[in-house]
Amino acid sequence: MTTGIRRIVLLSIISVCSNLLVAQVIKRGPYLNAVTGQSAIVRWKTGGAIKAKVTWWREGEVTSSSTVEKRKAKTHEVKIEGLQPGTKYFYRTEERHIFPIVDSTQFFRTAPVIGSQSSVRIWASGDFGDGSINQRDCYQAMLSVSKDHLPDAWIWLGDNAYESGTEEEYQRNVFEVYDRKFFQQTPIYPTPGNHDYRDKRENGAKRIAYYDLFSVPAFYSFDYGNVHLISLNSEEETKNGFTIADSTSKQIKWLKKDLETNRQKWTIAYLHRPPYTSAGSHNSDKEMDLVRLRQNIVPILEKYGVDVLIAGHSHVYERIRGNAGVVYLVAGSGGHIDNDGIGSPHPATIYSNSEIGGSLLIDAVANCLTFRWVCADGKVRDEFSLHKY
Repeated sequence: MTTGIRRIVLLSIISVCSNLLVAQVIKRGPYLNAVTGQSAIVRWKTGGAIKAKVTWWREGEVTSSSTVEKRKAKTHEVKIEGLQPGTKYFYRTEERHIFPIVDSTQFFRTAPVIGSQSSVRIWASGDFGDGSINQRDCYQAMLSVSKDHLPDAWIWLGDNAYESGTEEEYQRNVFEVYDRKFFQQTPIYPTPGNHDYRDKRENGAKRIAYYDLFSVPAFYSFDYGNVHLISLNSEEETKNGFTIADSTSKQIKWLKKDLETNRQKWTIAYLHRPPYTSAGSHNSDKEMDLVRLRQNIVPILEKYGVDVLIAGHSHVYERIRGNAGVVYLVAGSGGHIDNDGIGSPHPATIYSNSEIGGSLLIDAVANCLTFRWVCADGKVRDEFSLHKY
């Protein structure tokens, strides 16, 4: 083989290897969806289309298992199954025929046994994805307060990516704001907000990015220890309007059936638009979408003994005591905060604050459910507990 031919072959090999490496470069993630006691979904995006796989193993074990995708893609979604509840697993993402990407920070813990008394910590943040200093401060404050026990789960209250919920905005204002290892370790259970739907409603997009980025249906529920969590969708529409305000809609029929079969000690529902708010950027007595939502959903929550409903939308924190023991929380200042002093607290308000941003830490320990509103400056300005024996 002549020197010239050797040079061409070498350059060809280098080119092929380079293209393979570029294809394997991770552009987003990995991040976790739909983690239960028996399964988890790992999602990530690569620079090029590859047939990827996920390999996982239980902490302390040397044997591992793998799942390979069926086709090449840039956006990857791999479900791993056969897991044990309350167990720590390490995992890695890799292209089928290239060296694996190994990262010691890539691990997660499956949900505890359903109904168990295990300690569970949940982080709830609303209206956060705007890339603001407040968004970053709220995140750092949460990490500081929860350094003894980082969140087991992360629930999103909608308006996750400003202004229109595009993939680019999710990338810039969400995935590039929070630490990569936080996404690698913390399961996400989102709900959409009006800004997440704006790209479709106002820009003509055929489909919102939310459903391309997250492995969740329009509305769903899941159990975490002895807590039953319900993600409702205040943005889904039919010819009759928002389904959350339509007593005949599939979502409402599903909600009633879900609550009828729920046997957990604690029940927390969450959605974007609040049934009660007046101290922030919205007023539930003057905006008809919120009035209709309240008229339709509040009787259901009261009838089935829901403990807490958490919402966003209004860029404020509010705690309101409703009828039948239901507590209504608005936590819509995880990023966006622009109230300018408008509005005044609802008559049933126990505490409200529109001057500083924050997010919620929720701790479930056996018979006690504790909520802390952690502000952007690291101070806990509201805290309360519910007890059941």
